[in-house]
Amino acid sequence: MRDPLNDELLWTAKDYREFLSLWLEREKVRRPNLSLYALGKKLALDASLLGKILAGERHLATSRIQPICDLVGLMGNQAEYFRHLVLHAKSKTAREAQACFERMQELRRIAPVPLDDAQESYWDKWTHIALRSLLVCGNFQDDWETLGKLLYPPQTAAATKQAMRTLERLGMIAKDAQGHWRPIEPFVRDRQSSQTRALRNFHRQSLLLALDALEKLPTTQRHISSVSVAVDEAKYQELVGMIEDLRSRVLTRSSLVERPQRVVQLNLQLVPLAGPGITPPESV
Repeated sequence: MRDPLNDELLWTAKDYREFLSLWLEREKVRRPNLSLYALGKKLALDASLLGKILAGERHLATSRIQPICDLVGLMGNQAEYFRHLVLHAKSKTAREAQACFERMQELRRIAPVPLDDAQESYWDKWTHIALRSLLVCGNFQDDWETLGKLLYPPQTAAATKQAMRTLERLGMIAKDAQGHWRPIEPFVRDRQSSQTRALRNFHRQSLLLALDALEKLPTTQRHISSVSVAVDEAKYQELVGMIEDLRSRVLTRSSLVERPQRVVQLNLQLVPLAGPGITPPESV
């Protein structure tokens, strides 16, 4: 089973030993009796050698990379990224290091900053999300009318000003030295497994915006498609993982855009159409 917490540790780690140390620290909270001896036994490594690896004094043997991935629960792109972290640290030439670094950049996932409880009202209106993202597309000051006209559907100057003031109050945007509004963090997300009323309301607004685009915009300005399939529980969970991976890939690719020109909303819905056990709880 993929551990979502590994994402937060892995994509932000600058060295594979840093990741392993953070993972071990977290695991010791879960399992206080966990020791280097026990880990070494599972990995067929001497405990003293494992300690030297975590201390940065020795390197992990290439043959031990996959056992580490199996132990920690790294799969797919996570496992490949970890492998290149190890190979990058062990590179003997600049060319080897550069090749590893470039592959890591392709695989790397963005770790959005989770919002706290005081920032929950960020999800109240879709204009909050759109405006915060729009600020990276240019140099905007207090011209609320211009900002409002850049949104779709367009918003009044008064509504735009109110949304911007909300973002400022929540600590999500601020002016730079030149007086231009900028987002404080490039990417944010809801709290893990959060399904608050405000977040559900944002998803509802997103669906309505997609419907509006479907009815009013040409196909050159929007892309809407779907697929219906029959799956079992295991495949359903696999599809959820694929969607989460795609979201991460989208964030990573967008972070590499030097001069963004537009803000788009990518909605991915995986909802039941037929089968047993899909009666809403409130209807039972």
